[in-house]
Amino acid sequence: MKSDLDRLMAENNLDALLVMGDSGGNTVMNYLTGGQPLEGALVVKRRNGPMTLIHGSMERDTAAQTGMELVDRDVHYNRYTLMEKHGGDRLAAQVDFFQQVIRDQQLQGRLGIYGQDDPGATFTLLNKLQSELTDTELVGEFGQSIFTIARQTKDNAELAELQEAGRLTCQVVDEVQRFIQQHDVEDEVVVKHDGSALTVGDVKTFMQERLRAVGLEDHGHTIFSLGRESAVPHNRGSADTPLRLGHTIIFDIFPQNERGYYHDMTRTWCLGYAPPEVQEAWDQVKEIFDQVMANFKVGASTRALQLMTCDYLESKGHPTTRSQPGTHEGYVHSLGHGIGLDIHEGPNLTQSAGYDQPLAPGHVITVEPGVYYPDRSFGVRIEDAVAINEDGELIWLTDYPYDLVIPMKSAESQAE
Repeated sequence: MKSDLDRLMAENNLDALLVMGDSGGNTVMNYLTGGQPLEGALVVKRRNGPMTLIHGSMERDTAAQTGMELVDRDVHYNRYTLMEKHGGDRLAAQVDFFQQVIRDQQLQGRLGIYGQDDPGATFTLLNKLQSELTDTELVGEFGQSIFTIARQTKDNAELAELQEAGRLTCQVVDEVQRFIQQHDVEDEVVVKHDGSALTVGDVKTFMQERLRAVGLEDHGHTIFSLGRESAVPHNRGSADTPLRLGHTIIFDIFPQNERGYYHDMTRTWCLGYAPPEVQEAWDQVKEIFDQVMANFKVGASTRALQLMTCDYLESKGHPTTRSQPGTHEGYVHSLGHGIGLDIHEGPNLTQSAGYDQPLAPGHVITVEPGVYYPDRSFGVRIEDAVAINEDGELIWLTDYPYDLVIPMKSAESQAE
C-alpha cells in the first residue's frame, strides 16, 4: 500500500524518490496520482516527507485532484526560459530543470528513479544529470522495487475501484451471453438474422461496444477462442471462426477501468451441450477451483495452493508443469497472479523455486486452474478475481455463474 512507502524506502536504503514521465502507460505515476491525466509531470518525495507533484500550468486543476503538494512547473521552472539560458540545447535545459528540482526539494542521498519514458532519452538524461550532481546518487531498482512491493497490497480505496471494475465486467459478460443466445442455430452453427454464421469477430465487436458503454477498455486483448484454439491458453481466437454447438469456448476478459485498474475473469462455455470428455474435465477443474478457494485465507502459502492444484490434477491423469515441465497438454500454467494497475503483478500462485508468499490483507489475486488438450480440440479454464480486505475478509470481485452449458435456440434438437 502507499502507506508502506516510507518503510520500504528505509529497507531499500533510499532517501528520496522521483517519478517521471507522462501518465499514459506509466503505472507508477498513475498509482501515485490516482490515474489523473498529466504530461511531463514529476512526483518527488523525501523519506518521511510529503508527496509533491510538479505539473504544467494547463493541468493545474487536474493536479489539484491528486491531493498532493503542488509546484507549477511553468511558473518555477519555465522551459522557455531554460531553453533560452542554454541556447536551445534541450538536454542541457532538461538537466538544469532536474538539478533545480533536486535542489529545491532537498533530494539528497540515494534518490530512486521511477516512471516511464523513452529508454534511450532517459538513459542519456540521467547519465548527464548524475555527472552534474555532487550529493545525490541516482538509483535504479530492477525486478522487485519499492513500488512493485507496495502495489501487491491494496487499500480499501483501491479495492473499491477493483470491485466496481469487476461488477461492470460481469455485467458485460452477461450481455455477451444474452447476445449469443438471442441467435438461432442451423446445423449446429449459430446464425445471424441473414442466415450467415455468427463469428468470434461479431461477438468481440458487440463486447467492445458494451465495454466502452460502461467505461471499460479491453485494448483488443480479450480471449474468445473455440475448439482447438481454446486449447492454447493465450490464443485470442480467430475473428472469422463461426460459433458452433458443443465446442469449448474460453472467454477470458480482462478490461481496465478509467482509473487504470483491471478485472480478470474466465468462463468456459459450450453452446447447447457439452461433449462428455469436456464435461468431465470441467467438473475436475471446478472441483480443484473450489478446493483452492476453501483454503484461500490470510497466511495461506501461495506455493502450497499451486502444489495442491498439481496434486489434484495429476491424480486425475492430467500432466502438469510439475510432472512434465514444458507440457502443452493438461495443466500448463500457474494457478494465478495479482492484478491492479497491471494485469499481471504480485503476488503469484506459482511453484517457482525460491518463491513463496503468505496471503495477506490487501492482496488481490486471480485463481485460474485449467486443462488443455490441443489434439482433442478443447480447453477448460475457470477464473475469478478475489481479494482479502484490510480486515482479512475474503471478497469475491467476480460474481458470475459458472455454467458450462449455455442453452441455445433449437439446441436440444440439434444435439439429438
